[in-house]
Amino acid sequence: MTHSDITSPTVLLTGPTSGIGAGMLGHLVRHPSRPTLVLIGRDRERLDAAARRARDAGLVAHPLRADLADLTDVSRALDDVGDLVRSGRVGRLDAAILNAGAQFTDRRRRGAQGWELAFTVNVIAQHLLLRGIRPLLADHGHAVLLGSSTHRGRRASFNLVPDPVWQPPAALATPMPEPTGGERFRDEREHGGTAYATSKLALVTLSHPWARRLADDGHRLNTYDPGLVAGTGLGRDMPGYMYWVWRWMMPAMSVLPGATTPGRTSRHAVELALGDAHPGLHGGYVEIGRVTQAAPSTRLETRQAELWSWLEQATAPYLPAWLRDGAAA
Repeated sequence: MTHSDITSPTVLLTGPTSGIGAGMLGHLVRHPSRPTLVLIGRDRERLDAAARRARDAGLVAHPLRADLADLTDVSRALDDVGDLVRSGRVGRLDAAILNAGAQFTDRRRRGAQGWELAFTVNVIAQHLLLRGIRPLLADHGHAVLLGSSTHRGRRASFNLVPDPVWQPPAALATPMPEPTGGERFRDEREHGGTAYATSKLALVTLSHPWARRLADDGHRLNTYDPGLVAGTGLGRDMPGYMYWVWRWMMPAMSVLPGATTPGRTSRHAVELALGDAHPGLHGGYVEIGRVTQAAPSTRLETRQAELWSWLEQATAPYLPAWLRDGAAA
């Protein structure tokens, strides 16, 4: 799918208001195919500003507010996307870039449904989004998940994030108990980093069964690894002094292999999503524009099956009615 094949593709983008997502929005706004945009974000004011940015450039943009920490919100957004497609206000989705994610400095927070917050946003909500997007994809539609080098382990993240620790999905979705007051920040941050890395390991693991199912429909799915992109909103949960270092000093690491800037990596992501790069790739893993391989552990079929089964049960109550009634799993 290139801009020479489709005059105006419809593109869904989550998290378009900051960091890599804002960079993706910028490249979509400038893309010669002049895409129609469906933008899903958490902050209404910033989301409306993102839509105005697209409209000021002459594009059609539909902002839909949803907090991925609340599956009811995700379900409502899928209803809205379905309404846009069925009413003809937008075409079927040519590309869906599921960019939004979250990282926290502990593992005690909960999403609206009570599951651990990073796992809720980075895995459960992504599965629900894919369930809703699947029947709305155009012929040869393309879904792109946002992976992370952290799924490979500490060394792949410049030792900034701990190794992932795989557990049964129910355990991964269970937050730690409320703090007692005697916890050390260093230990809390380690738990939060492990939760983030493991959620990305789970997401990349999930990408394989999703790729197989989408292939059955003639669609593609690939995972994009943006590399280390310091200074983005992932650091917003840090204490002030740590965030200052992350925001203003760590971006100097972008000259290192495996690290980059929001502008560069977002360009590669949009090129992948719209088929300007790797147009025939399916079930692939792309790191900063280069096709590589995900960690071998993500291909363990027992893990894939266990994760899929748990997610199907967890998201079933939040499927929009039209999806429960008419879409196959």
